[in-house]
Amino acid sequence: MREMKEPGSARYEWTFLRERRGPVTFLATASVLSAVSWTISGPAYLPWVGLAALLVARVSSKER
Repeated sequence: MREMKEPGSARYEWTFLRERRGPVTFLATASVLSAVSWTISGPAYLPWVGLAALLVARVSSKER
């Protein structure tokens, strides 16, 4: 919806992936959360792990 109101906003939201810190933070968070999730509940929560890792990567790259 935001892209419809402000053209180009989606491109801005995904720019964190172009910086080195974004993908590294995403992969590190996803790895740790995947290991914890897999041992506790199996593969059922892996999609939530991906979402959480994406949000952490976005926030950490915006704080810079």
